[in-house]
Amino acid sequence: MLNRRKFIKSAATAATAAMFFPGCSSTPKPRKISANDKINVAFVGVGNIGGMALNGMREENGVALCDVDTRMVGRGVKMFPKAKVFQDYREMLDKMGGEIDAVCVSTPDHSHFKITLDAMQCGKHVCVQKPLTHNIWQCRELERARQYYGVQTQMMNQGHATEQIRMLKEWYDSGVTGDVREVHVMCSGPKWWDGNPKKTPYFVKPNNGLPLAKEKIPTQLNWDLWINQGKYTDYNGIYAPLSWRGFWDYGTGMLGDWFCHTADAPVWILDLKDPVSVELVEAKCPFDQKVFIPDSSTVKWTFAKTDKHPELVMYWYDGAKTPITRPHDFEKDRALSSSGMYMIGDKRTIHTGSRPNFDPRVSNDAFFAEFRRNRPPKTIPRVRKGDLYLEWCDAIRGDIKECGSNFKYASQLTEVALLGALAQRVGGKIEWDAANMRSTNRPELDVYIREPERKGWESKSFGGLFS
Repeated sequence: MLNRRKFIKSAATAATAAMFFPGCSSTPKPRKISANDKINVAFVGVGNIGGMALNGMREENGVALCDVDTRMVGRGVKMFPKAKVFQDYREMLDKMGGEIDAVCVSTPDHSHFKITLDAMQCGKHVCVQKPLTHNIWQCRELERARQYYGVQTQMMNQGHATEQIRMLKEWYDSGVTGDVREVHVMCSGPKWWDGNPKKTPYFVKPNNGLPLAKEKIPTQLNWDLWINQGKYTDYNGIYAPLSWRGFWDYGTGMLGDWFCHTADAPVWILDLKDPVSVELVEAKCPFDQKVFIPDSSTVKWTFAKTDKHPELVMYWYDGAKTPITRPHDFEKDRALSSSGMYMIGDKRTIHTGSRPNFDPRVSNDAFFAEFRRNRPPKTIPRVRKGDLYLEWCDAIRGDIKECGSNFKYASQLTEVALLGALAQRVGGKIEWDAANMRSTNRPELDVYIREPERKGWESKSFGGLFS
């Protein structure tokens, strides 16, 4: 419950938001939607990964399509021909606020926070691509916003809705592994750069160098809208529509992308949060590591003992690395994977392949064959068709209480990932004080934990309400 001072502060915040979004002046409550009604959905970001949201919500009513690059809207218009098209999501919310029930956000990492928060302030249910945010403060703000606005939230890490992740937890809960003291999470990518100019422009070419040269902005692209809250830089075709992921100002690398898939199971099963430290063990980067995200790295988190697990360490590897620890219960000739995860227990090891938790197994072939014949019973409710878009729709309609990857859990998973990304960015070891959201040994990192917001793009709709 808010005290009087915070209530006054929230009223002032709402008033500021009203000036920015006239159509959302009273933070309307979401419309009740019956089983026979379609959800009115707006899509912000409809190219590339945005196509997954379009397809996932194909049975609902797409009423608005928004993309800063008008070249991206073709597929959405074909799927939802009656939808209105916008370049600026703020104009969309202003003009169509009363017609929209829910908003799907499929934009680059650095713009997730403000778009999502503005939609929540307008009383809209929200789903957003992973990682949830670009910095740790934003993670915590969106979770506070979830509590405050009471809308249904979902981060789009597909594996969290699947049969496999529930099965993995049931296996762990049966005691088959014993205490887990080491977790290893792997990603075979990335491939940010390449010397062959004939390859896809997704790659940064070494001979381009940094900083990237200023190029003419395509007429179909609103570059200022693309930058959003992020640090302004001159347009270069390498940044958009996809290679932004390799630059710290806009992306979070493979940790922001794949960690939310391959580490989802161990973070959820073991309730991993609030590490006491995180450190960069090693990294290789073709450019300035403070600007460009490494091609290859190993990151280590240390978690204190809790009632869910003993003290444990978790390692992340990207760049096609394999774990530094070989599970004690594996066959001598079994090759270790460079994609997926291992939870190494005192008794047995749970391991999976690539996203989302493909090929789940326990221990070696002989043990797993016997284990499968008498596997633990199903105790965790399943998601309809294992589809997180259907799960979000069910939560919006009130058929379930909330989504599994709602912002409470999504902020936990993303914060762990972003701490690893911060270690990649600055190197060395970070002692972490989770309660106060700060590094005890490196106070200069505050500027990354809560990044500056670009002038004119401050979080007027909610930011700081609970600060």
